[in-house]
Amino acid sequence: MTTRRVPVVRGVVSALALASSFFIPRLAAAEITLVEKDGWTVYMNGRVQAFLNYNKGDGYPKNAVIDGNGNGPELIGGGQQDPADIYTEHADGAPPTDPGKVEELRIRTGFVGNVLGFGIKKKINDTTEVLAYTAVTTYIDSTNRRKYEVIRPDWRESYLKLSGRWGSVLAGRTGTLFSRGATEITYLYGFKYGLGWPGNVNSTSGSGPGAGAVGFGVLANGFGAGIVYATPDLSGLQVSVGAYDANALVGAGVWERLKWPRAETEITYERKFSSTGMFKLFANGAWQKIYNRENAANATIIGGGAGGRVEVGPVRFGVAGHRGKGVGMDFALQPSPAIWDSRDPRDPKLRTFTGVYAQAMVSATKALDIAVGAGQTSVAQNPEDKADIKDDDGNPATPSATDGSAPSGIDSVSYVTIKSQTGINGSVTVHLSENVHLAFEYFRAMFEWYKPIPSGPATIQPKQNFHVINAGITYAW
Repeated sequence: MTTRRVPVVRGVVSALALASSFFIPRLAAAEITLVEKDGWTVYMNGRVQAFLNYNKGDGYPKNAVIDGNGNGPELIGGGQQDPADIYTEHADGAPPTDPGKVEELRIRTGFVGNVLGFGIKKKINDTTEVLAYTAVTTYIDSTNRRKYEVIRPDWRESYLKLSGRWGSVLAGRTGTLFSRGATEITYLYGFKYGLGWPGNVNSTSGSGPGAGAVGFGVLANGFGAGIVYATPDLSGLQVSVGAYDANALVGAGVWERLKWPRAETEITYERKFSSTGMFKLFANGAWQKIYNRENAANATIIGGGAGGRVEVGPVRFGVAGHRGKGVGMDFALQPSPAIWDSRDPRDPKLRTFTGVYAQAMVSATKALDIAVGAGQTSVAQNPEDKADIKDDDGNPATPSATDGSAPSGIDSVSYVTIKSQTGINGSVTVHLSENVHLAFEYFRAMFEWYKPIPSGPATIQPKQNFHVINAGITYAW
């Protein structure tokens, strides 16, 4: 069987990493004022969550079969893979290619995590205010189900912000601009008090929050250190531009070198049209250069997103989409072999990603919300993903795609990329009070890889599916 060195980031592609990276708008529960003195205001906010999480689905697909001996290429990106199939059950006498089944009941943190935030603000004059805010997030599930593993705090936000008639300047670590609108939708109308897709089903790479619909049409924007200027509200229109510390593609080999900050922007237009109605439109984008550390070659990661949300009485609806080269499957600029083909050290061959997502919620009563949503993230193959580029016979006159010893005459590229991740969700949230919320959810996750090239009579289309049921409680203040 042909093998290929895979970057160590395979564990990083687990949605644990993505879930611990997305931006959540400032918690909606009212801030608690601790001190007001001499023009200073000190406040706090936060939440605590706990969920029962039931997962049932397929084990990680084995290498796709392209001949009678079970030989085939390696799967790249997507899905849920357990180290040595620790958590996967196999039937007696099952063949080596059998992926097995996964069934488990976990106790997890929700989509946002357990957060404790503190802010201090003061008016410098009649038109200008300065704010400093910091927040730490922690989780309750243990890495690899080992209770002795340390749960490390995730200090997601720490920034200062100056605001005035001229707009605002934010400096520090907070949620980034690219794909912020889509992340707001999945939070506000889907998983504000929920869990959603658990991310890493077995927490093999560390503890973390759930993922909501991230990775299924939603590209989470993530947190980063940056400096951001936002214009004042111009009759509902606002433009934000930011320079952020560049994000390394860990595992990309010679393409991990960086030089300049990443540029991001977001344009929003928000209006109210009644006492219970509003709409918001948004468009955003990101641009970052990556460099080869062995020569002067470089490549560009670039992406854009757009969408909107509307609220009419008890009905809320949001839709978003994104597309970009090298932007990632789950969270923006995610290190993953799904992003690049590193076989040619002179060119990383970044792949193109597309996501579409829709989420709706109806507040049937003041104490009851019902939500449904669906989304898909897909990856476009490059020409190099479809044909072997290695010169096997040393003869430049022979096409590399057919110069090997494959019986079909077509050489395998030795791997198969992820094709799509599709998710559907439904939930019911009961608000016991302004601060205490119960959530009951169903999530269906479907992963599909491209069909191997070449394909034989026994070729399997690699797929992996999960059913997820969650029930939990959130206390937010």
